[in-house]
Amino acid sequence: MKLHFPWTGIEQSLEEIKTATAAKPLYGQETGKGLWLVGDQGVYLMPNTTDGKHNRDRKENETLLVVYARECDPTALDFDAWWENKRASFGGDDGVDFLDLKTIEDLTAQPPKPTARPEYLVIDISPEQFSVGVVWRTLQ
Repeated sequence: MKLHFPWTGIEQSLEEIKTATAAKPLYGQETGKGLWLVGDQGVYLMPNTTDGKHNRDRKENETLLVVYARECDPTALDFDAWWENKRASFGGDDGVDFLDLKTIEDLTAQPPKPTARPEYLVIDISPEQFSVGVVWRTLQ
């Protein structure tokens, strides 16, 4: 199943990552800075940092920066819709996978046209594997 993550949120996440000084380990392993692909209440991406531009000044009761997949967003879809999409894409269990910063930067380094800008980060995912791509839009 293809999941679409709006680029405006990805941009904020990249700012968070690039301005942070450290990254949290994933399951006890150091990964470096990047995005966590999380499946629990929906499917979302979040920086694995907490001290960058967007997360360092958040209040205690404010959530960390997250970018929901358009297809698995519990803030925008009714329960049955996002839950079925979450199970079809990520599986029934909760979990986290890592997407490194270099992968995202490499995907956007060569736009297909000079006026093209990323619109979505797309993750084609099944419970066993995932691949990452970009949907571009061309500006006039």
